[in-house]
Amino acid sequence: MNNLSGTIPPEIGNLTNLVYLDLNSNQISGTIPSQIGSLVKLQILRIFQNHLNGPIPGEIGPLRSLTKLSLGANSLNGSIPPSLGNLNNLFYLFLYENQLSGSVPKEIGYLRSLTELDLSINFLNGSIPPSLGNLNNFSLLSLYENHLSGSIPPEIGDLTNAKVFYAFSNELFGPIPAEIGKMKLLQNLSLNTNNLFGLIPKTICNLTEFKLLDLYANQLSSPIPSELGKLKKLNDLLLSYNQLSGPIPSELGKLQKLDDLGLSNNQLSGPIPSELGNLKNLNYLELDSNQLSGRIPTKIGYLRSLTELVLSTNSLSGSIPASLGDLNVTTRTEALAVTDNPFHGGLGALLYLIRLTYEVVEENRLKALKGLTRMMSMGRLE
Repeated sequence: MNNLSGTIPPEIGNLTNLVYLDLNSNQISGTIPSQIGSLVKLQILRIFQNHLNGPIPGEIGPLRSLTKLSLGANSLNGSIPPSLGNLNNLFYLFLYENQLSGSVPKEIGYLRSLTELDLSINFLNGSIPPSLGNLNNFSLLSLYENHLSGSIPPEIGDLTNAKVFYAFSNELFGPIPAEIGKMKLLQNLSLNTNNLFGLIPKTICNLTEFKLLDLYANQLSSPIPSELGKLKKLNDLLLSYNQLSGPIPSELGKLQKLDDLGLSNNQLSGPIPSELGNLKNLNYLELDSNQLSGRIPTKIGYLRSLTELVLSTNSLSGSIPASLGDLNVTTRTEALAVTDNPFHGGLGALLYLIRLTYEVVEENRLKALKGLTRMMSMGRLE
């Protein structure tokens, strides 16, 4: 960053032998001059993190030598020029954090060399073009925080080299295509805060490189597939705020690398599997606002890494295990919420040992108890 200011002069088009133009992280304002299309030898154009406005000039399209185009974190507006589909040597296209509108041009799917596409945090609408499935060199597809609608095209499954697919915070609807199960190298899938419905496809359980599966805040229904227990590398499983039903699969207890398990605000029933007590690396366990019944497994109290345990608003019964009192001995438990369950018995050492971030006295059905400390927590959005 050099703190350059002012505008990009039209005369830049006279630098016809220019190969590399990097003006990133400055205070440059104004529009991108159309004369930049004269830089036919240009291979890298980086003007991200400035104060540019106006449209992306379609004249960039003929710059066939371009391998990297990075215009993110500006205030560019208008539509994405279809002429960018002519940049057949382009590896990276970064247009994130602008004010771009209109649809994603299907011509982007012609960029067979493209490995990373980031169009996140704009005002793009329309559907995800099926032509993106042609980009089998993709490692990253980032479309989050737009207004994209329609269904996820099954052609997405042809992105067999993709490691990251982010399309959260859009208006997508319909089922999650089973073809996603063909993306064998996929590590991070985040589709939260859309209107997706139907089943969690079992084909997802074949993606053994998964580290993040984030389907939070959709309308997904049916039971949680027990086959998710095969995803041995999974760090975060975020399924809260859906309409999932049936039991919590005991197979989730096999996910030894799991850090965050979010299943709250569904319609899950049955007991909490004691196998969840095997998740020694778990920091967040959010099971609140379901229809869970039975006792809290004693083994939950052995999760020494746990910093947030939320079980409130279920039908859990019996006494609260004394083992939960050990959570504060070796960790800093920030939240324990067990209210709105028909427990009985006293809390004993539990109230003495567990430190909560916020303390709120509220009604509960615990015998011999007038109040319980509580922290209201929501699922985390990664």
